[in-house]
Amino acid sequence: MQLYISPTSPYARKARIVVLEKGLADEVRIIPINPWEDPSELRAVNPLGQVPVLVTDDQTVLFDSRVICQFLVMANNNPPLPGQEGWERINVLRWEALADGMTDAAVNAFLGRKSNGGEPDTPAIKRQLDKIRAALEVMQDGLPDLERPLNLGTIACGTALGYLDLRFSDLSWREQVPRLGEWFDEYAKRPAMVETKPVP
Repeated sequence: MQLYISPTSPYARKARIVVLEKGLADEVRIIPINPWEDPSELRAVNPLGQVPVLVTDDQTVLFDSRVICQFLVMANNNPPLPGQEGWERINVLRWEALADGMTDAAVNAFLGRKSNGGEPDTPAIKRQLDKIRAALEVMQDGLPDLERPLNLGTIACGTALGYLDLRFSDLSWREQVPRLGEWFDEYAKRPAMVETKPVP
């Protein structure tokens, strides 16, 4: 299998973490690529020109990190990730949706600031930052769920928080949600998190 990624993409990082946590590193070839250069190699496998993209052994092309992560979980059940059946699955999907939504807001705010040329945050950027702050509160309130055995929801939350560390040092999010910060600092020690940590 081939996984197209950008090293700083939080969505691609989430997929890479699942590859490592599921013990699939020998079966998935990582292909770093810069989607902003609109490379023809990426366009050939994903008409949206986004990462991550997974090309399976039978040449099926999967895009969107949630789809890719679900496939990777199904592809290898050793070790298993909990939260794949019944209400537990809905709860995992709920956390993944919250984390991905926060990541979407963070990416939008980052791109907004980039195009804003260092000027004060616009109302649109502030709205995205407000979404991030609200999501952080929900994550902290839901710490008992995040402290359960690793699943796609916790992976998504960890990846989202890691992106805040990468792009939003000025947000000082740990001051707002210190207990969540403590959880993340411990979670970030996992080998898959260490191996995939992006460099600014």
